[in-house]
Amino acid sequence: MSNNTSRYNKHLIALAISGALLGSHTAVAQTKAKETQENTEKKKLLDLERIVVTGSGGRGQTKLESSVSITTLNAEQLAREAPLGTADLLESVPGFWVEDSGGETNNNVAPRGLRGGEGFRYIGVEEDGLPVVYDGVWVDFYQRQDITIEHMEAVRGGTSGLLTTNGPAALVNFITRKPDDIEEATIRLTAADYGMYRGEFFYGTPISDNWKMSIGGSYRRSDGVRDTEFTADHGGQLRLNLVREFDKGQLTLSAKHLNDHTTFFVPIPLRDQSDPKGIAGVDPQHGTLIGNGQRFLHYLQPDGSYKTRDLKDGQHTKFSTLGYHLDWELSDRWLLNTAGRYSQFENDMYILLNFDNSTLVNANTRLGQQDVQNMLDQFAGDGAVAARYRYVDSGEILTDVSNLNGNGLVTTSYPLYSRYDAEQFVNKLNFTYEGDQHTLTIGWLFAYVDADSLPVDKWESQFLTEVKDNARLLDIVAINSNQQVVGQLTDHGSTGYAPGWGQATAFGTSTSNSLFINEQYQATDNLRIDGGVRVEWLELDSTASATTFAQPVAGAFDSAGNDIDNNLANNYVDIPSNKFLSKTRSETETAWTVGFNYTFSDDVSVFGRYADAFEMPRLMSFGQNIHSGVDADFNDSVNLTFSELGTRYAGDSIGASLTLFRTKFNDLVERNFTGSNGEVANQTIDTVTDGLEFETVWQAHDNLQLELTGVLQDPKMEGFTGAFAHWEGKQVKRTPKVQLRLTPTYYFDDGDIYLTIHHLGERYSDGENKFELPAYTTIDMGVNYRFTDAVALHVKATNISDELGLTEGNPRAINDVQAGYDYYYARPILGRTISASLTLNF
Repeated sequence: MSNNTSRYNKHLIALAISGALLGSHTAVAQTKAKETQENTEKKKLLDLERIVVTGSGGRGQTKLESSVSITTLNAEQLAREAPLGTADLLESVPGFWVEDSGGETNNNVAPRGLRGGEGFRYIGVEEDGLPVVYDGVWVDFYQRQDITIEHMEAVRGGTSGLLTTNGPAALVNFITRKPDDIEEATIRLTAADYGMYRGEFFYGTPISDNWKMSIGGSYRRSDGVRDTEFTADHGGQLRLNLVREFDKGQLTLSAKHLNDHTTFFVPIPLRDQSDPKGIAGVDPQHGTLIGNGQRFLHYLQPDGSYKTRDLKDGQHTKFSTLGYHLDWELSDRWLLNTAGRYSQFENDMYILLNFDNSTLVNANTRLGQQDVQNMLDQFAGDGAVAARYRYVDSGEILTDVSNLNGNGLVTTSYPLYSRYDAEQFVNKLNFTYEGDQHTLTIGWLFAYVDADSLPVDKWESQFLTEVKDNARLLDIVAINSNQQVVGQLTDHGSTGYAPGWGQATAFGTSTSNSLFINEQYQATDNLRIDGGVRVEWLELDSTASATTFAQPVAGAFDSAGNDIDNNLANNYVDIPSNKFLSKTRSETETAWTVGFNYTFSDDVSVFGRYADAFEMPRLMSFGQNIHSGVDADFNDSVNLTFSELGTRYAGDSIGASLTLFRTKFNDLVERNFTGSNGEVANQTIDTVTDGLEFETVWQAHDNLQLELTGVLQDPKMEGFTGAFAHWEGKQVKRTPKVQLRLTPTYYFDDGDIYLTIHHLGERYSDGENKFELPAYTTIDMGVNYRFTDAVALHVKATNISDELGLTEGNPRAINDVQAGYDYYYARPILGRTISASLTLNF
């Protein structure tokens, strides 16, 4: 029996529960349930009356009255999504292209036509109205989902570049659950068929006439959707809120601590680029080359000792915050809103990456390459007659590798390590005047970051492995006629500890101050016009060192310069240089926007907006560019412009929001690997995307509702020159033209059954548009059942057809050449999973 089969058989109780519920409750709902459902759906269809605070000034506006494209998810909708991580959750927002195949964290979310693979870049992620990370680096490590999140609001374009920093394309605000006037508690227990167990809780209570408190958080352990042979994800977070009520306002004090480990899943070997398929030995839905065979990797140090890293530590995040939020009515006309948060970031990222598709090589062919022949020549005097593979863990010599693991392949893993250790303080201060016809908001945003270590790349080695699930390390050795090892090309699987890719280090500070003004003018009873300007002043100061390449290891050679142990891989190491360079930069940028909303009735409105926004240079960029020496610099600002025109409607049975948009990203850096030693070439380009976003809901029957959301767009790249000029006008890499999400829900007495059908159009993994990532469709299914008002069960199956869809090809391909390979690297979506959650309310 396979490992994957045994894993799933251990956890199929969720299926049994689901089947029993489906069989028992598909009859026509009772009258009471119908009445409850009608009231619930009426509220949903009239959700345009929800007050939203994100992307607006003052006390907020209804969605109907808003002049921005906004999506909201309440606590019930968040629970239904049951997301693996923050990126997975944002898949429900139209216009966001999500690549969530990397696991729980370190994923990619692209807004309105931006290429995939940029993390959360250009999206401002906030918690309770304050940026989680000033420049957005690795934000999904720090912003996690559990029942302490009350609801989410997501603005695309519009005012996002005005009311937050480094969120020019979108603003996502997670609003936390606060204590109520009564004592209450929630416990949620979740299990999944891939060995995941999770507990969440929330408790809130008044503690005096004016004070309330709440505490909550989560903890989980998981073997990983892809079987790593060890606990892939483990850890959790704890949150505390204290709320003081005043006659004129409210003060909230908050604290949070996160300590968590996650595993990063990288592309895996596949075959057939036109119709992707797995290869022998590798399960494309649930497999990974990561496993115990590569868990403990040894890295040679200059003194001849070895440092060992544990892949189970993976991406280890420690994150602590202290914050406050004060709303105060200064008078009948004036409001004060101020908030601040101190954060400590500590994140060690240790992952195994792949490189060019050419590193997937026939095992026998690899033994015939020049470096192997050079080894045999060098050790001929010691009797070397042939090269063989040897398993590092067992010492077994492999004599026939023609059909090794059914595929006959070997490959190379590239470990990447980086560390972020920083303190951050962010603060905002807003004054709002509410007149009879206009609302004026004047505000100040401040962000200070002091980083002892910035997350720049450290490439310390490369490791040779077989190609199979949970691959084992291989050495290439020279043997004599008696089958005895007389020399080695590799060391503990390492092809060398001086790969030439670089081990940069960097630290520094950034100080950002922004002033903004936003005016909303009620020109008529139906027409509201608004506009605003934000000016940001940024000071960057960074110090970084590059790499001292190929330094001899102490004791590697004798006095005559001879290798003392006939091991060619353990003689040299790359180490961080002790020569530091410093750089400062002062940057000033201006964002502005103007919009309108015309409300025809309580059910219909139209809105439009133009916005000009920017992303500031990142503090870490100087360290990432340090190998350019004295020419190293911070990256430049990126300018974005948005135009949109939309309409909203909510009737008795139909609700809809439609938005036509144009997005232009100016001065994007297109980064491509150009050499086997990690060299890159950058080009500055633009992207232009025209599209239509839509959110619709149809109450087809008292018990049946259908929701359809998505985007149709035409993303193009412009501005290529030189060797990449033939990319001009091509479709933006890793970005679909079509994205649809259909969710039919059938409501029955005390519960509901739903499907989520998600279709992704074809994309291209490369800029030349030669390697097409085929379109695919996934189906999720779930059931909610309320035993009582206090006890509810949610069972959900994701990707129930085990679809093999690709979110990316090989982003580390040399010169971005990815097409034409029999075997290639790509990252598939995660395979089928089944989970069950039990929620208890007290």
